[in-house]
Amino acid sequence: MSSLLSVVIPSHNRASLLTEAIQSILCQQSGPMEIIVVDDGSSDQTGETVESFGPPVRLIQQAHAGPAAARNRGLKHACGEYIGFLDDDDLWAPDKLQLQLPRLLGEPDADIVLGHTQRMIWRDEAAGGARFLDYRKPVKLYSLGSALFRRVVFDRVGLFDENMRHSEDDDWFMRAKSLDISMIFLPQVSQYYRFHSNNMTHNKQEKIPDTLRLLKNRLDRIRGRSGEP
Repeated sequence: MSSLLSVVIPSHNRASLLTEAIQSILCQQSGPMEIIVVDDGSSDQTGETVESFGPPVRLIQQAHAGPAAARNRGLKHACGEYIGFLDDDDLWAPDKLQLQLPRLLGEPDADIVLGHTQRMIWRDEAAGGARFLDYRKPVKLYSLGSALFRRVVFDRVGLFDENMRHSEDDDWFMRAKSLDISMIFLPQVSQYYRFHSNNMTHNKQEKIPDTLRLLKNRLDRIRGRSGEP
């Protein structure tokens, strides 16, 4: 497994959780790797947190532009033949790369390998203290953090829509499916998705415009394929 893997983490004001996210990548059993953290205009200790790791963790800073712009910035700086993503408040499962990378290396026709997502929720336990606990059973999601990508797939599908502050990942996967990008789903958990009070996805009102944009984009693609006006 000598091919370089690049992992992109967009981050905004979550220095306290970011350390655990980075550590969950560093503990993977894999070949050469770079971790690119794009600090999306944070006002906390995000920059200092990232720089404290040293290589192979790299810091890129930009004015606040949203996760899509941060992911695109990371991709443009990535050197790897294979690409992974992780949000700054989530974790990779310890054996994610051990399970997923060989599938991409051994199956040239596969463009994306995904695993299942274990949702976790923050609880203040009187006896055990505050911590994240498993929330329901693992689920099969089209999620960036649960997936591993060939770099070339972004040449076909394109980058993330920077006009969207929410659901840009859903939009990307919809575009990929419309192009018949080859995807493999593995039954094992590859990502721990952590629910907490500061999740962007909790603000449903803010998501409405991007959800409408997501649906419009999908409808436009369907019409384009069918030749409808």
